[in-house]
Amino acid sequence: MSDTAVQQIGQSPVSTPTAAGARALVPALDRAMQILSLLEASPRRSYTVAEITRLLGIPKSSAFNICNALCEGQLLRRARDGFQLGRGLVQLGSAYVSSVNVVGEFYDACRAVPPELGAVIQLAVIDEGFDTVYLALQDCNSGLHLGLGGGVGRRVPANCTACGKALLAMLPIADLERRLASIGQLPKMTPKSIIAKGKLLQEIAEIRSNGFAHDNGETIDGLICTAAAMPTRHLDGGFVAISISAQRELMTPARKADIRNTLASICDTFRLRI
Repeated sequence: MSDTAVQQIGQSPVSTPTAAGARALVPALDRAMQILSLLEASPRRSYTVAEITRLLGIPKSSAFNICNALCEGQLLRRARDGFQLGRGLVQLGSAYVSSVNVVGEFYDACRAVPPELGAVIQLAVIDEGFDTVYLALQDCNSGLHLGLGGGVGRRVPANCTACGKALLAMLPIADLERRLASIGQLPKMTPKSIIAKGKLLQEIAEIRSNGFAHDNGETIDGLICTAAAMPTRHLDGGFVAISISAQRELMTPARKADIRNTLASICDTFRLRI
């Protein structure tokens, strides 16, 4: 591990206590987190107390006591030549995964979006076949009357929607090819829907390159949609997508940029929460 990495591990915001009553406890907690971060950076190797002391600048007696306490809590385990991460971290991680409500986190991430955005924000996943399934919807004064109000739970062919194409772009090549082979002819929802597999694959390659997918009237005529997908451990499919849809007739270059920036901001917030 480089000296820079060690310095970064040692910089913890917890080391600046705000409550006087917590001052006696914070240093020990801070050092414990430093030790866990050090071992996380190199999980396959073990660290002796002497190495922990040298790398983190923790007194040897403190490092020894903290490591022993973490072992008792199964957050560390004793290896032949030092300490490694313990199985208790798996239990904590599993409990964290179970505690996350993806739909609730989506709505929380949407709270910072100004109501005047004039668009619909949606959360979607892909099923085991070729359908995009919508899990949540946030309407920001969109003015749309295209059936989106009842959109939660609806299924749309993945090739016809920005969310679907973003999710297809997240799939391993073999999985993508299997799904394409299983459906034969691509479904068509409007005259603008992509029905040529070669064109769809070309668009998927572009999405993988720039991170954004687009739907220009391919699901509903007159509607433009931009989407981005990301991995998650909180759903069986392993991926979620977020999209913003707005009326094509009101779309200007400045509005397109604003929607794309808003989408990127929502995704960044959502990614941190899941």
